[in-house]
Amino acid sequence: MNTLHLKALLLAIETGSISAAARKLGKTQPQVSQWISDLECDLGVTFFERSGNKTSLTADGQRLLPALSHSLSQLDHFIDSAYTLADSEPTVLTIGLEHFLPKSVFIQPVSEILSASETASLNVEVYRDDKTGLVDALVSGEVDLILIHESEIVHHSQFEYCRLGGYHEILVCGTDHPLAKEKTVSTALLSQYRELVWGDADVDSNDGFSSSYGVFSDVSTVTQLLIQNQGFAFLPKDAVTSLIESGQLKALDCDFETQAIERRVELCWRNGLALSKRGEAVITAFQQHHQLLI
Repeated sequence: MNTLHLKALLLAIETGSISAAARKLGKTQPQVSQWISDLECDLGVTFFERSGNKTSLTADGQRLLPALSHSLSQLDHFIDSAYTLADSEPTVLTIGLEHFLPKSVFIQPVSEILSASETASLNVEVYRDDKTGLVDALVSGEVDLILIHESEIVHHSQFEYCRLGGYHEILVCGTDHPLAKEKTVSTALLSQYRELVWGDADVDSNDGFSSSYGVFSDVSTVTQLLIQNQGFAFLPKDAVTSLIESGQLKALDCDFETQAIERRVELCWRNGLALSKRGEAVITAFQQHHQLLI
């Protein structure tokens, strides 16, 4: 069965005219009409009712239209993927995000990748892991690109990278929490209350401000507990700004950090990714569309 004949059938259905389909394909009307007739004979289905120069889609044709459209769409996807592989272009992009990076780091770049013409056909897989796991996966080639908090390493020799910028982390509590009444808070004052931590359960390596704490892997759980005045927390500013503006949380001034804490972020990608057109477009999307402070 000739795929061109199937495309002609779909065009005739979409345009409502066999002659219009023929014009789009650069063929004659009798030729396209014969193709459709051949398909009807091969499949045993009548797609069009013909009356003089007029044609209308039959009920059977209407029922088969979604399957025809889907099949040809999948065929186009198959052909594009084959050409992409022949050109050594990636068809699947795997992105690793370090735990507890705020959404502002990656939502806009990923949205751009999904919608831009050059990368819209990419399949995207995003997952979270700790920094060590992400770096190991990048070096071994299991992931194409990772976003991590900036490391103390001056230069990465096993993969390519760039520093994107940073985001602010601020100290917050519920508006009815005792700390909310303080003009300025100290470490001694914080130690009297429970610290709510957005992080993992490995607290041994984390020096907190209080011996009383709660560790949660979900930032929304932390903010809900803060609203219920269950403690204080250091969180990315963009995660709590709307809650502060709505009067549910209060930002605290502290004497040991006179300005918001800045957390730096870097983008790392596997060797060779930037050599492909799609890879270069993906890297550019993260460099240009992140919502970080420069």
